[in-house]
Amino acid sequence: MDEKIDKKTKEALIKAMEYAKAYNQQLQENREKRLWKKVDIPCSLYDAINGLTKAEMDAIRKNYDFKNLSSLKKAELASELARLIPLKFKNVVYTLDKSRYDFIKIVIENSGVIPDIGISAANAEVFMGYSIIFPGLYDNQKVLFMPDELIDIFSSIDGRELESIVKRNTEWIQLTHGLLYFYGVMDAWRVKEKVKKLIGQEVDIKEFMNVMSFACDFYGQANRTPYGYADDRVFDAKKIVEEHKMRPGVDYYPFTKKQLLKAGNPDYIDKTPEMDSFINFLLEHYRLSDQEIKEIASQIVNIINADSKPALIIQYLQSFIEFPSFEFVQQLTAKIMELYNNTRLWVLKGHTPNELFQEERKYLQPLPAEPLKTAQSKAKVVDIVTRTKVGRNDPCPCGSGKKYKKCCGK
Repeated sequence: MDEKIDKKTKEALIKAMEYAKAYNQQLQENREKRLWKKVDIPCSLYDAINGLTKAEMDAIRKNYDFKNLSSLKKAELASELARLIPLKFKNVVYTLDKSRYDFIKIVIENSGVIPDIGISAANAEVFMGYSIIFPGLYDNQKVLFMPDELIDIFSSIDGRELESIVKRNTEWIQLTHGLLYFYGVMDAWRVKEKVKKLIGQEVDIKEFMNVMSFACDFYGQANRTPYGYADDRVFDAKKIVEEHKMRPGVDYYPFTKKQLLKAGNPDYIDKTPEMDSFINFLLEHYRLSDQEIKEIASQIVNIINADSKPALIIQYLQSFIEFPSFEFVQQLTAKIMELYNNTRLWVLKGHTPNELFQEERKYLQPLPAEPLKTAQSKAKVVDIVTRTKVGRNDPCPCGSGKKYKKCCGK
């Protein structure tokens, strides 16, 4: 009976997985069709917006924070957005970092239209959501284009001042991503203060939040939550914030600007000596590609930062490699514990467990030797197995065969 149930369950799971795969594929195809619609080039801002769905127009309205437009019908909303966007487009341009700025320059230098260069659907949607660059289908070819009105505005403000702002924004974003890599979650004001201290310049909180809002949407490396900005690997932001509050006496680990800029890269992994030792141990027993090593290191750091038990790392590794012996598992476990205790944790505000342990040891006072000896001789010793008090002349519970007073009771 159990075998029949297992077989039915297995078949149902396979069917469900196949259905989910087909459904996701259909969603992606629909997304592609919706994004790459026929357009005429050159294209005005109104025509570009009028070709969008009402939901896509609403996304633009929200990104620009236009008020009192939600009740308008589609045609009316398109007309109003086309009128209002040029008035606020400068503010959006001032939130760009170097990567997006350079991309827009390429589009403009090619008369406002370029063939699709493999931009992700998500990034195309974000550019469209801020009414900067639109995807379209022209002469049966996927293209990315910028309406003439916006090209004129961008060109009129482009120059040294904008380049300076773009450089500033790039640094703000990278430092924020680096802070979140190590701390997990931080509220906007605290991040702003950290960035201010690192760059040695005042940071306007409103400008900073506008820059990060666009960056969160475009890069997906950080998320906005009710508890502040969170690294995209964070599953439970509330829990991390609560852990931070439980340690009021522990300050955030003082990373250098260089460390944070490095950690702000999307593919960064904190390669500690313990991580290198762990990877070298695996390479002694398995043939692993550079990509596999990178994936293992990344996943293990994520598992540790999710505050999961070290045993979960064993389970993760066991899912794709075979352990040769019990002795190997013992050695592996020791390596994992060493790695765990020397990994920077979100819940510890970027400290490692070992760092906090060493800090706490400074305040521990050694106990006097004599009182300890006296206390030990009078202590009630209990056999863990039988849970009974052990007398001085009873056999020692350690199993040595000696009397307790001659063994552990000395």
